[in-house]
Amino acid sequence: MIERVGITFNPGKKNILAKVEFVVRWLEKRKIKVFVPGESGADRYFGKNLVSIEEIKKAAQLIVSLGGDGTLCKSAREFSRAGIPILGINLGGLGFLTEAPINKFEEKMEKILSNEYTVEHRMMLQAKIICKNFESQTFIALNDVVISKSFLPRIVSLNTFVSGDFVTTYSADGLIISTPTGSTAYSLSAGGPIVHPSLKVIILSPICAHTLAVRPLIVSQEETIRIVPETPSEDIFLTIDGQEAHSIKKQGEVEVKKSPYQAKLIRFKGRSFFEVLQTKLGWSGVTYKTDEQ
Repeated sequence: MIERVGITFNPGKKNILAKVEFVVRWLEKRKIKVFVPGESGADRYFGKNLVSIEEIKKAAQLIVSLGGDGTLCKSAREFSRAGIPILGINLGGLGFLTEAPINKFEEKMEKILSNEYTVEHRMMLQAKIICKNFESQTFIALNDVVISKSFLPRIVSLNTFVSGDFVTTYSADGLIISTPTGSTAYSLSAGGPIVHPSLKVIILSPICAHTLAVRPLIVSQEETIRIVPETPSEDIFLTIDGQEAHSIKKQGEVEVKKSPYQAKLIRFKGRSFFEVLQTKLGWSGVTYKTDEQ
């Protein structure tokens, strides 16, 4: 039985605090203890509910993420180590990852409270910046990690290895390394394949490659990918889920592999991955029906 719920949200969304208050009050009416991150800056609205992210990790049984896919990615990075399931409530645009719009919140929460849901385990990536003169930095991502130059798009040459074997030198505006979940995000925009989220693979998609022979590459999730910039530079960055940017620094390289943590996403019956593609990508056509339907 769900008795303690944490709420995360995107402060930049229009009228977000009113929506958060609606969710908080709805849960509290059902005697559910609600936690709001003190780091959210909503002190004057949710004083008695405010606790630290670390406290939410220890206490919450469920995270309600209010926003879009970006908010959900951030929630996954924050709470996957604690193994807390996440319900994504969409307030944004596409919403590939979020499970329901805000007007369906009550219906979906009633199902959760009645134990009518499943939990999908989504693979995440672990990315490490390795540099001789600096301490290594490690990050996790739900969608993707991107290696590119900062500010203006410029060609970068990236020597790429898969489990020790040299693959190629990508001469491109950058390289996207994504999970199957992230295949419908930046990777798709760069010409990468759509990959079913149940597959255990990692996708490498160059951004505007400067040779037609270079194409996206799919490898096993058991592989370790190593990226070494051909020309050391201080303006090459590693971007995590499009939200965090970290300098690779001179003489640095990047190692990417499957994370030991997984994102746990709440799902309900009657919404397949292919239906999401039809809805979100606008795929059209005559609806096919069998004789049995």
